[in-house]
This record gives sequence, C-alpha cells and structure tokens, in this order.
Amino acid sequence: MPAGYFTSGNSDLSSPEVGAVRNPDLTYLPEDVVDLSGHEIPAELALIAVEVVSPSNPENDWTGKVRDYPRMGFPLYLIIDPRQKTVTLFSEPNRDRYHTRTEREFGETIRIPEPFGFELDLARLVPYRD
Repeated sequence: MPAGYFTSGNSDLSSPEVGAVRNPDLTYLPEDVVDLSGHEIPAELALIAVEVVSPSNPENDWTGKVRDYPRMGFPLYLIIDPRQKTVTLFSEPNRDRYHTRTEREFGETIRIPEPFGFELDLARLVPYRD
C-alpha cells in the first residue's frame, strides 16, 4: 500500500465531469479523505478501482465502468472476472478511455504499476461455480 493511503471498500466516489457517483468494490484513498466522511469523495483522489464481476450484471463492470472510470480520473482499473477466470488491468487513461489493457488468467501474475509497483499473484483466485 502506498504511504499516506488506505484501502476502502464500497466508497461513493463522485465526478462532476461524468455527473455520476460510482462505488468500486475496492479502492485506495488518501488518508486525509477521512475528513470528508459524510461528503462525496472526488473520484480523482483514488489510485485504483478494483471490481469483482457480478455474475448477475457483468455489463456494469465491462461496459459502464470501462467507459466511466477513465473519465472520472481513475489511473488504474482492475477487473477480476471469476466467470472467465481472468484479471484485466486498464491503465494510462486519456480523458475518455484507457490506452493500455493487460489480461491474465487465474494462476498467472499481473504487474500492478506504480505507485503500487508489484506483481500480483493470481494463483489463489477461485472461479465462480456453475
């Protein structure tokens, strides 16, 4: 975890540019955001958005959030998809889209770039049961 940040699950992050509030499954926020409790947290403060694809609504993570997250200022978007046994990292946002897409399968590793700077081991991820 980068110094000065904390993990947060299901925080409402807002973006005036997109006119939306999104709630990633997991994100990293600056420690001083704690002072904003009860207020909307600006999405551009987050270092990453992590989503685990819902079996009932995968389009939300794969379409809506892939569209909204770069526009909201998330520098990294990590999608864990237990249906397909894949992990996808979107990076290098440029206003309306991510320029880089890296895909790995469960059991492999994926590089999470700075400010994290580590290899994420996907060996312990478990797919959904049919």
